[in-house]
Amino acid sequence: MRKAYPFAGRRAALKLALLALAVTACLCSFSAAAANGDGDEKEKAQAPQPDYTQLVAKTYDYRFGQNPFAPSNATSTTGTFIPGSKFISAARCATCHGDTHAQWRQSAHGNAFREPFYQKNVKDIISQRNIAHTRHCESCHNPAALFSGALTDKPAFKKRPFDEEGVSCIACHSIQDVNRRGIGGYVMGEPALLVKADGTRRLEDVTDQEILDNVDDHRRAMMRPVLKSPEFCGACHKSQVPKELNDYKFLRAFMVADELQMSSFSKESPHPFYVRDKETCNTCHMKPEAAPLFDVAAENGTVKSHRWAAANTALPFFYKFGEQLDAVTKFLEGDVMGIDIFALRRQKPEGGEELIAPLNRSNFKIERGDTLTADVVLTNKNLGHSFPPELRDFYEAHVEFTVADAATGRALFRSGYIKPDGFLDESAHNYKTYLVMPDGTFNDKHFIWKTRVIAQNNQIGSGRSDVARYRFQMPKDLGVEAVKITARLRYRRFTKVFSDYALGKSVDFPIVTMATAEYTLKVGENAAAAPVKGAMPDWRRWNNYGIALFDNRQFPQAADVFARVAELDEAYRAMALTNRALALIEIDRWDDASKLVDAALEINPNLARALFQRARIRRQRGQLAEAEADIRRVLEAFPRDRLSLQQLGELSKIKHDLETARDCYERILKIDPEDTGSHYNLMLIYRKLGMGEQARAEAKIFQDLKDDPGALVVASEFLRRHPEMKGESVPFHVHDLTRGAGEVAGTEER
Repeated sequence: MRKAYPFAGRRAALKLALLALAVTACLCSFSAAAANGDGDEKEKAQAPQPDYTQLVAKTYDYRFGQNPFAPSNATSTTGTFIPGSKFISAARCATCHGDTHAQWRQSAHGNAFREPFYQKNVKDIISQRNIAHTRHCESCHNPAALFSGALTDKPAFKKRPFDEEGVSCIACHSIQDVNRRGIGGYVMGEPALLVKADGTRRLEDVTDQEILDNVDDHRRAMMRPVLKSPEFCGACHKSQVPKELNDYKFLRAFMVADELQMSSFSKESPHPFYVRDKETCNTCHMKPEAAPLFDVAAENGTVKSHRWAAANTALPFFYKFGEQLDAVTKFLEGDVMGIDIFALRRQKPEGGEELIAPLNRSNFKIERGDTLTADVVLTNKNLGHSFPPELRDFYEAHVEFTVADAATGRALFRSGYIKPDGFLDESAHNYKTYLVMPDGTFNDKHFIWKTRVIAQNNQIGSGRSDVARYRFQMPKDLGVEAVKITARLRYRRFTKVFSDYALGKSVDFPIVTMATAEYTLKVGENAAAAPVKGAMPDWRRWNNYGIALFDNRQFPQAADVFARVAELDEAYRAMALTNRALALIEIDRWDDASKLVDAALEINPNLARALFQRARIRRQRGQLAEAEADIRRVLEAFPRDRLSLQQLGELSKIKHDLETARDCYERILKIDPEDTGSHYNLMLIYRKLGMGEQARAEAKIFQDLKDDPGALVVASEFLRRHPEMKGESVPFHVHDLTRGAGEVAGTEER
């Protein structure tokens, strides 16, 4: 039943209806007005009542120093605690924002603290370390607990009503600024429902009618331009393990916002293989959704979705949130990833192999007993970040590859299947992170505070590709006339190990098939198929194959493929020539690469990607002035390109232009405050400029950020003892399939 309006009679209801369009940029919505700076007035910080801060401080654990919110990177505008009562319940927002509230309640944000998987992990930290260490996590999972001072052994209060709400409406919309460091890298303001033009803030005594009468003040309280920026999302969707948590050193976990900034979708980098229209976190994950309930932010019957549908299928499955699970599944199946059985390699009896590609565009012959290798290309088509993103150690993204009798459907060869006990085939081609503890054992329970090294970190970057190779023998003794090859990219959250551990029982969580490719291979002659309308053009398939070979470090083969791409598509030719130059540079064929780059620039003199590569070539030849001129041209078009800033910094160091070099590295740190190379270079530059204190500060940061060479020994030994994981850690590898493997593979769809 729809809630009655809490306003006085029909007049108030009518007024609400008339104001509906005007309020579209208020709580939980984005507006053009906010984008233009409306509501961005400078906040007048109003500290909480001294008695509250003093009350909390009496028993608060300051083991990480005087910053009460460490080891997170979060802080408040006052630097002090905020009473938990100020983080008002989202139910208050639901009065006017029924649809937005309903979406949020089912989202990962709305359940960020209470859901059982996180609860198990955070309780492990408390039992193995101390509740104070959970401030690292709660800055993003339960901001109200962090800022109210609840995260200490002897808190000043026991009631925690905010625990049910995780990342609530008021928590998200009270954030004033971000620092790009992740792990709660934001500044929390005093929550308010109304903010006057002079900065006066009001919360507790505000009525709904007053909000309607002061829409601008409500918008000022709820919205500011930073909320629309990728850096805002990156405040939590960027993670690391600090020394305070692991008693070791800084370890990067993930950096989704930085990946977006370096992708083609940001329009801030010339380096991606494809040029795409601009996208942000919001345009992908907050698309308009129907608003059948009462929501004053609705426009044309829709609101910006506050489900943030992405990849968490476990949470809605656990809570039986059907709409959320449908939304997440739809997103995962929505052409964000691609899979293509692109090539077949036939081993010749006399030695060597025959490349058949693209497989469905070729005429070829296969005999019984032939040894074949299928090259399956996987492409990150429409994600602005890596796949899978974030915590790859307890997700399962893998390729299921099947060779079956085309007549009967009986599986002959299989890889990447789910076994009868619900666990994934150990030899699956997967995209995972393997965490290793100091004693060399597998950290498969996500004890991030015990991680010493990452033995593998497989992913597919935005706009990049990978190739999975499967070798099998065409049956010669079974009377099979044709086989059906099927390749599927599948995703499960979480790993079976972790979900069983977190819940204390075995539960089969859903597995989503994100992309599928099929091909029927006949004994004897196989004819080329005609292109299907709407299918990916062959030049792009070849290009994705070339990118996959490049990222597999097969540079000569990648160069050959990019040469073919240049012949196939005129519009992409300049990019393809640059792609080939990239591959040749990797094998020190600088002169050949130079000719290709020059040819690309003849086609498009302003192609920044080619200019950047020409700068690299000129620098290698000692043509430093010309190289600098090219890099400056790139920076004119892409002023936030960190790779070009690095190049200009290096060139300036060579010229002893320390001020320019300093400026370059400082600009990089404004984009990514934890860029290791920039801290190292600034350490050297500050020393030469006589800035001893700054140099020492940079040296300390660099010491924490840099890789530990000793950890490589731990990783190598781990992989030696786990051959099923070792293969996946090598860029180029082949899955040798055995007859009958996976024939009994558990439930097909779980």
